Amino acid sequence: MEDSTTTKIVSKKQKDEPQWFALKVSRKEAQATSVLEKAGVRVYCPMAATDTTIQGKKAIVERPLIPNTIFAFAPFREVNSLKNAHPFITYCYKKEDGKYKILQVPTREMERFIDSSTKMKNDITYFQPEEVELKQGDKVRIVGGLFDGYEGTLLKAKGRAKRMFLINFEMLGAIGTHIEPQYIRVIK
Repeated sequence: MEDSTTTKIVSKKQKDEPQWFALKVSRKEAQATSVLEKAGVRVYCPMAATDTTIQGKKAIVERPLIPNTIFAFAPFREVNSLKNAHPFITYCYKKEDGKYKILQVPTREMERFIDSSTKMKNDITYFQPEEVELKQGDKVRIVGGLFDGYEGTLLKAKGRAKRMFLINFEMLGAIGTHIEPQYIRVIK
């Protein structure tokens, strides 16, 4: 059963067409992914290798890139039904025109995010939208290499000769990685 708050937020057309939703899962990414996949929902939970110490020994473990968040591709009705059956799964919201709306990620943007986060898996930094204030920096296009064709903003990483390439995804935030200088072209 749909709750009245979310029913008002999503139009009838949006309820029936598959789309990407950002979902909060309270440190239960694996459990939520399993629940949604068993229901036939396409799920994406970006992971990153991180250094950690386990019982005094250094180890590399995979952890969610965006803690407490997964992405699901399905019709609203299906996602809402699963959310209602599993209380640890909730929607992510964005504030728009003074009102909170369910965070729906455009398919093209989500596919680029999946592509980028997969390619950058071992050299990735995630920034929340409010953490990135770009007042300076050149608009750049990557020519060649893994990120051929991507555009973003060039930043200098403090204390490093390498350049940090920032791909700014409007709804998801920004992802940064190191790019070799020979692949960077300034857009004029």
